[in-house]
Amino acid sequence: TLQVEATDKAGNTITRMLEFTIDTTLTTPTIALDHKDDSGITGDNLTNAKKPGFILGNIDVDASRVVVQVTHDGKSEEVALTKSGGQWSFTPTAPWGDGSYTLTVTVEDKAGNVSHSAPLTVTVDTQTAINSIALVNDTGIPDDNLTNAVRPHFRVTVPDDVNAVRLSIDGGKTWVDAKRTSAGVWDYSWLTDVTEGVHTLTVEATDVAGNTVKETM
Repeated sequence: TLQVEATDKAGNTITRMLEFTIDTTLTTPTIALDHKDDSGITGDNLTNAKKPGFILGNIDVDASRVVVQVTHDGKSEEVALTKSGGQWSFTPTAPWGDGSYTLTVTVEDKAGNVSHSAPLTVTVDTQTAINSIALVNDTGIPDDNLTNAVRPHFRVTVPDDVNAVRLSIDGGKTWVDAKRTSAGVWDYSWLTDVTEGVHTLTVEATDVAGNTVKETM
């Protein structure tokens, strides 16, 4: 509180008070991928959401300006945010394409202090694939999917980020897990005899972002 006293030549005195605040600090904000959009492995900042949500933290109550900067493919844009429902958050208005995005939050308070969050890089991955399915012990004419082996051996090739491959020959009622034998290659040999006749193999692959794809042979 500042107190000012003024006296004129006649000896009259007046006093005035002024309250002021010195504010030199601002908390460092944070930004994190919303757990509901953190698909696949928790905490890996991979998502299969095209419009992922982000939660902001450590935003001081006297914040007058909150901006998130999004950088992708060398281009940046800034989005001014407002608090909603007691929470600071950000969700893109338009779908994001696959790729990496770096987000930084900038906060300015009423005193003009500015603070920046650590950059957060997330990867949007909305699709995966099964490149090929092969019957390894295909006997007779090559690639005709005919075999005299009652315990067929299958090989599945997929993108390197696939972390689970499973197979079914009963329409998905039961599944067996293939084993990763090298980068992008998964194998499984049936452990019990398969009855003679035509069978449909269903293969399901899931990548680290949680995307799943199925193919049949």
